Amino acid sequence: MNKLDKEEQRLLDLLPKGIDRPRPLKELVKLTGWNSRKVRGTINRLIVIHHQPIGAVYDHPNNGYFIITNDKERNIALAPLTSQIHKMTKRAQIISNAQLASEE
Repeated sequence: MNKLDKEEQRLLDLLPKGIDRPRPLKELVKLTGWNSRKVRGTINRLIVIHHQPIGAVYDHPNNGYFIITNDKERNIALAPLTSQIHKMTKRAQIISNAQLASEE
């Protein structure tokens, strides 16, 4: 695991511990001065490269990112990811099996 750079550490410090008050993407953009793509990319690096347990919830009005602190929060954060994987797998299978106009 690599050491966090200044930007990664800065963003990690802005994330609340626990799911009670997740920090929305818009707020992270405002606090960092970065665009949303950079914030999401940095969060991705924190998770994938640095193994930080960062979760997200997408339920309005309490949506945003947070540091996972227990198994319940982990399961809540994993639910939308698992659902997205299933939907994408189904879509890929349908596209893979679709009859093409050139095959008719």
